[in-house]
Amino acid sequence: MAEIGVKSPAVGTIVEVLASVGATVAAGDELVVVESMKVEIPVPAPRAGRVVALAVAPGDHVEAGNLLLTLDG
Repeated sequence: MAEIGVKSPAVGTIVEVLASVGATVAAGDELVVVESMKVEIPVPAPRAGRVVALAVAPGDHVEAGNLLLTLDG
């Protein structure tokens, strides 16, 4: 399968990065937590795969649609 970018669902701040490069994840696994307007939004894996790149770290500000990480698999 081709690589897929996982994007932020909202404007906010990265609270937690739960995935690491090289980790294998299942569809639905929580990858990143974004805080937007005092609400924590978990970002799930859209499909199973392996994390090949992280684009954010805790404390980073993101806009809706910004790349969070890349999955391959």
